[in-house]
Amino acid sequence: MIKRTMADKLFSEIIRTRDNWTCQRCNKSIDQFSSRARQGLHCSHFIGRSRYTTRFDERNCVALCYGCHRFFTSNPLEHHEWQVKRLGTDMIVDLHAQSNMRPGDDGLPRKAYYNSKEHIKDLRERLEELG
Repeated sequence: MIKRTMADKLFSEIIRTRDNWTCQRCNKSIDQFSSRARQGLHCSHFIGRSRYTTRFDERNCVALCYGCHRFFTSNPLEHHEWQVKRLGTDMIVDLHAQSNMRPGDDGLPRKAYYNSKEHIKDLRERLEELG
């Protein structure tokens, strides 16, 4: 299991806020002020969180309710097809290419950036923009 950092928590909040606290598959709306909101609506990564070069890329993530997230986890082909419809083939190819790069290559941030004070500050600013 991959440890959730402060950066992961902020990024997850960004995705849910960006998607208006609504599951992007079934359109179930979640009350963001509910004590169980974070359990009911997840930040779902298309390409897994172990790939740092796409871990914090908003194109790679979508808000999904628990049921839809679980469905896609159990049905990767359906997940892929849904993502292709959502993003288009070219974007999927770009995300996969980026996920196979190493942090620091081709202008991407180095791995140390991803939980640094600078990254946390950048994520908080992004959340305020959406806010």
